Amino acid sequence: MRHTTGIAASGAVLAVLGLAAWTARAEPPADSALPKSGLVLGHGMDRYPSGSANEWVTYADYVAVVTPMSETEIAADATEVERGEGMIGRQVTMRVDKILWSSPQAAAPAPQTFNRDSSGWVFKDADRAKFALHERPRVELGHTYVAALHWEPERCSEGDPTEPAHWVGLGAGSALPFDSGVINKGEYEGSVQEAPAPTVPADTQGIEIIDLPVTEVMSGKGETELVNLLEQAVPQTPLQRVMRPQVTTVC
Repeated sequence: MRHTTGIAASGAVLAVLGLAAWTARAEPPADSALPKSGLVLGHGMDRYPSGSANEWVTYADYVAVVTPMSETEIAADATEVERGEGMIGRQVTMRVDKILWSSPQAAAPAPQTFNRDSSGWVFKDADRAKFALHERPRVELGHTYVAALHWEPERCSEGDPTEPAHWVGLGAGSALPFDSGVINKGEYEGSVQEAPAPTVPADTQGIEIIDLPVTEVMSGKGETELVNLLEQAVPQTPLQRVMRPQVTTVC
């Protein structure tokens, strides 16, 4: 069973792959206790448009097959510990297994490994529950994913520590389960699923497949079909960065 809670995310875990920021939101259980089993499900914001193949080739430097190799907890901050309610983060080390697509203007060489901050756990007093984000993988050990990766340069915010350059995802649509080489098969929202059948909305009225969500049109398909789709896609004029566009600047 999935649950949602009113606990807000801590600042230590905002740099999630493909996320600008996230909070868990909805009505907590009547007794304000966390579920003894299952998931707490939250919602997030995207850094960049991330749904279609056109958006992937516009904003990503690489599309890769990636596997999580290890994970480390990120402790809750002192304020949350004192309050007895908050978030425990999780940093995951990812291995890049294969590059499926590269941008001709890639901002940095493709990584062999990279670290990403991921959804961890929420806690309430002595209880804690696994936390996942709505409509995206939690990214767990033992599974494989396809990810559209973007090189984020070092950024500065007045009064805050410098944010080092690092690899990020684009958003909710840019990381897909890929167990056994099948898109959408594997871990999703903290649970394991078989790949749903691909869907193309009936009301597309001539919209090209490269403009539709990759997760829908590629579900159940493999590497070859995805590469073919990306090769058909056309980079667009990039929109302004979604996450804090006027607050952070390249150092």
